[in-house]
Amino acid sequence: MVTTLLSLQTPNRCISPFQSLQPTTTSLKTKGAAVPISKLQPTNRTTKITVTERRATSTRRRANDEQMGIPYFCRLVEKRELKSAFRVLERMVDTGGDIPDLIPCSKLMQGLCLTGKMREATRVLEILEESCDGVLGVIAYNFVINGHCNAGNVDMALQLHDRMKVSPTVVTYNILLKGLCNSGKLDRALELLGRMKVARNSITYNTLLKGLCNSGELDRALQLLDQMKAEKFWDGIRRRDPTSNVVPYNILVEGFCKEGRLDEAIKFIKEMPSAYGCNPNVVTYNVLIEGFCKEGRLDDAIELMKVMSSTYGYTPDVFSYNSLIDALCKKKKMDRAMEYIGMMVSQGCLPDIVTFNSLLSGLCKNGKVEAAVKMLNELSRYGCSPTSITYTILIDGLAREGNLSQTMDPFNDLEELGITPNKMAYNSVMYGLCQTGQTDRAIDFLSYMIRKGLKPDNFSYWILIKGIASEGLIEEARELCDELGAREIVINASAKHMLN
Repeated sequence: MVTTLLSLQTPNRCISPFQSLQPTTTSLKTKGAAVPISKLQPTNRTTKITVTERRATSTRRRANDEQMGIPYFCRLVEKRELKSAFRVLERMVDTGGDIPDLIPCSKLMQGLCLTGKMREATRVLEILEESCDGVLGVIAYNFVINGHCNAGNVDMALQLHDRMKVSPTVVTYNILLKGLCNSGKLDRALELLGRMKVARNSITYNTLLKGLCNSGELDRALQLLDQMKAEKFWDGIRRRDPTSNVVPYNILVEGFCKEGRLDEAIKFIKEMPSAYGCNPNVVTYNVLIEGFCKEGRLDDAIELMKVMSSTYGYTPDVFSYNSLIDALCKKKKMDRAMEYIGMMVSQGCLPDIVTFNSLLSGLCKNGKVEAAVKMLNELSRYGCSPTSITYTILIDGLAREGNLSQTMDPFNDLEELGITPNKMAYNSVMYGLCQTGQTDRAIDFLSYMIRKGLKPDNFSYWILIKGIASEGLIEEARELCDELGAREIVINASAKHMLN
């Protein structure tokens, strides 16, 4: 059993080294001796080339020329055969041929960036730099700089910025700032802000504020906000769109909530009108409601929903209700959650699939799996379609109830819809099988999971180790645990404790 399981990790493709193709010499036998065919060919006469052969040779030459030409390159780009298009472009450069113009090369470069082929994308940019004679636009650089930032190569992106042959725009700087913030390089981001040679826009500041808040640097975020106020940055924007300047303040409120500093968030919201000349909106209150719910302060969340409507004139929306309903379900207060469903519908706010996923999860965790299945069948009444998350919730609930025959129904539904079940769905089924003493079937299911292209995680192996041990095969479970450890797969501590 254990050997079978371990063999699933690296599928064996045993190709014999003796199966490689070896060059052979074809020969004919003459008077008992092997004579190579080349020796039998006449060497003293001119081979006559027929008209048909000439035409075939000419056709082959034209085909080769076409495969080196710009029209062929453009067709490959349009068909998104990026690897072949890149090879053709490289051959054009190597042979000194004409280089395609900016548009198809830019499309190739964009496609390479979107697929993470940054080495090739950078090479296309270099070719364009050499061939465009100074007419290469900033958009081409922005494509590649953004691709490097998305791939985590911020240093390479900065190098490209430094050698740009055109002036960077605010978009270029915003891309770099986002890349630096996502990489946690906040000091360098703020330094770049100070070196910007173009006017900053709202995206510039919002990117930095989000980066600082995500890193818990709330005090520095407040300093940046004060700097924006001192520069009267929002004055012009407020005249054009009075609602746009609330976004940075909502970022700060979200930052306070993520850090659990809810009282400071409340104080900040109260000071917004007088200190910054900006009123909170429904998003502001939704962020705070979610913060209360995550901290378990449901009474404060409920009170805020009342206040935002009665005092500030903002009607709670589906996001307001979803935060509260999800928190009530996690607290196993299903009756209260259903009350809020009725309340939101009565106010003309229809629940969405996120709402129902919270309810389904709550029902399953409260042992009301049949009620969850019934609710799934009623989703269409509210115009909702189940997602992979919806099915996974039901699969997990049914498996933990030991109802394996019904467990496979939503699993099969997913596959029929063309949706690949996620790792959690496979783990849930394996857990159910092991719980009912069907560890062999669980191992088969792991094999099926791997064939579908999903890599098992630590929990997958913990389930199987526990299943093997529960069948009395302690030594086999230890052997598997040791082997996985040797392969640097970390096993849950509780599984190791169970085997001691």
